[in-house]
Amino acid sequence: MKLPDYQRVIYQQSPLIEVLAQLRFPTILKINNQDPFEFQERIRFDYPIFQQSQDLNIPPEIAALVPQIGAITPQYTTYNFLSENSKWQLSLNREYLTLATIEYKQYEEFKERFAKAINLFEEVYKPSFYTRLGLRYKDLILRSKFKKIENKPWSELISPKIASELHSTELSGSIRTLVKNLEIELEGGRVNFNHGLVISQDPSKGNVQEPGYLFDADFFVDQKIEKGEIWNVFDTFNRTGGKLFRWSITEELHRAMEPQPITKD
Repeated sequence: MKLPDYQRVIYQQSPLIEVLAQLRFPTILKINNQDPFEFQERIRFDYPIFQQSQDLNIPPEIAALVPQIGAITPQYTTYNFLSENSKWQLSLNREYLTLATIEYKQYEEFKERFAKAINLFEEVYKPSFYTRLGLRYKDLILRSKFKKIENKPWSELISPKIASELHSTELSGSIRTLVKNLEIELEGGRVNFNHGLVISQDPSKGNVQEPGYLFDADFFVDQKIEKGEIWNVFDTFNRTGGKLFRWSITEELHRAMEPQPITKD
């Protein structure tokens, strides 16, 4: 799939609710055989809060049966390092390193944070190479957040290229749920692109329910990736992610989010 080449922008009214990047690598047993004290010491000023959780190393189809077959002993620990405001989380276990945030502002800032963590990880644990790379963007469009479009129908906000049902005069007024799941081949990788109508609850407003449109784009490559190649892939996924989102919305929604051009790419 080749997307149009849109101008790169930052939205003043950003719909992003989460961004996550992950690197997987061949299992490093050292990570779970001893606490990552050296790694923590190098990052704890940026991520002072420490937590840990247990992961089940089992296939999804078996995990779905866990409630029926009883408890399964967790096989390894994930170490989570959180920023002081808990809006950034760095996670490490014997198979992956992940950075997630709900405070995403610009790719360059996100890249700088993850690059710092990756450099420390490579110094401490020396992975041979990486086996999977992923970059995931979640955007939630809530019309109440934008005064210019709060009374607009979805057909004026979401492109017919991805949701033709919303543009059908016979069907659009009756749609209550709409979920689409696609895996798309891209230049240099693939994307699991899930999107559709969801019901959102806002705790600050007494959990009032509001219909929203969710875009969940998970870009990934599953193959051997040398350590020196990862930023070429991440940078490409970032640019493609922006193009995919812009291609999926209308000009009216684009303007309502107050786009500001970025001169540095």
